[in-house]
Amino acid sequence: MAKIEFDQLLELYRNAKFGTGGEDDASEVTVATPGIATLLQRVETDDYAATETGITLLDDLKAVEVGAVVKARLDAPRSGYAVLARNIDGLIKGPNARIQEPRHFFLVTPPYVPGDAIVPDVVNRYRKTLAVVQLFAKAASMLDATKSELVFVKDGKIVMPIRFNSTDLVALDTIAADRLLGQFADKLHDEQKCSILFEALLDLCRAHQTNSRFRLALRHLSELADRVAEGYRLFASSFSYAKVRSEMEDARINYTQKIHRTIVDIQNQLLGIPVATIVVASQMKAPTTCGAELLVNHAVVVGAWIFVAMLIVAILNQWMTLNVIGDEITKQQTTLERDFKTVSADFVATFTKLKDRIWWHHAGLAVVFAIGVLGGAVATFFDVRIASIMPTPCVAAKANPTPSETPSPAPSPSQTPVPTPAPTPAKVSSAQTTGATGFRS
Repeated sequence: MAKIEFDQLLELYRNAKFGTGGEDDASEVTVATPGIATLLQRVETDDYAATETGITLLDDLKAVEVGAVVKARLDAPRSGYAVLARNIDGLIKGPNARIQEPRHFFLVTPPYVPGDAIVPDVVNRYRKTLAVVQLFAKAASMLDATKSELVFVKDGKIVMPIRFNSTDLVALDTIAADRLLGQFADKLHDEQKCSILFEALLDLCRAHQTNSRFRLALRHLSELADRVAEGYRLFASSFSYAKVRSEMEDARINYTQKIHRTIVDIQNQLLGIPVATIVVASQMKAPTTCGAELLVNHAVVVGAWIFVAMLIVAILNQWMTLNVIGDEITKQQTTLERDFKTVSADFVATFTKLKDRIWWHHAGLAVVFAIGVLGGAVATFFDVRIASIMPTPCVAAKANPTPSETPSPAPSPSQTPVPTPAPTPAKVSSAQTTGATGFRS
């Protein structure tokens, strides 16, 4: 015969008014659907179905019809098939229910089935406790599922039976449980954190009675969370600090070299600025009427602006390279603060120096950019001023005639110039004569 599915059994449970349970149970089942009627008829005629579901019909089979209310004893179904729990304590007592939640179960009070939209608070606390059990199992040396025990081996064997009830669930500190579970959400150094929890559980429970150890741990979840946080902080600051420091030193050298290279890569263009300045200054000349000085001046200025344009392209490329390096440094700092929050404060100065170095290189590139543009503007200004000067005549060509020029004809006698008579000397006074000769004539 076909296997009875849990959904068929669940339909009957949802239409039942449960009694006290046990041999005196006399639950009332409303036969609301043909499926419920078929199930009741089957358990009455099939011993395997009755054993599988734990249902025993107390009324006559003829009374089973749609719309009728019949009495039946609703015991727990077969182990491994489903769990029928009158309350949360009944659920906890199920096979392995202290280690993992049963796949199929029906909770009578409060009414709940896995998958329901509204989850009772006690069920949430039960699930939180199971999460703590799984965390303890990860930290323990072994989990004995058959006995529901955690085994810790260190200088001997220490057993922690997993024992809790509804009272322990009500008293559970869910905030402390979330804090402890949250510390293991990140898988980084998970093994080390489990070792810290292992030692904390041993120190807490070693001196207490065996059966009360798990309940004691549940009542001290906040203390366990503090111990794990403190132990991990010490581990991170001692074990990881040297590794992080070494990685940060390597990163600092790498980024410094990248930043320095942004200037080295355009060093030739930078060294060309003084040379270009001398060339422009020496090649500009005043225009003449017989030379091409103006064209030479214009060509020099065009060449200067071509050099400036190439320099600007190189500067913009290095500027964007510095921006990329800055983004890498910021990403590295964010990663360090996320993964090694406890020691990240010690490396703030390193990131600050790298960012300052990038700022100074930006400033240097800006100055070079300004010098290049200013040099081109000055060259253009002088070219315009020189072009406005009136060109000087080429007098040197007239002063030295070429041999091919025809000599001027000799002057004719009629054109011989008349000598100009010498001017009559002025009379010299006697006093002057006497002074010159020393005596009078």
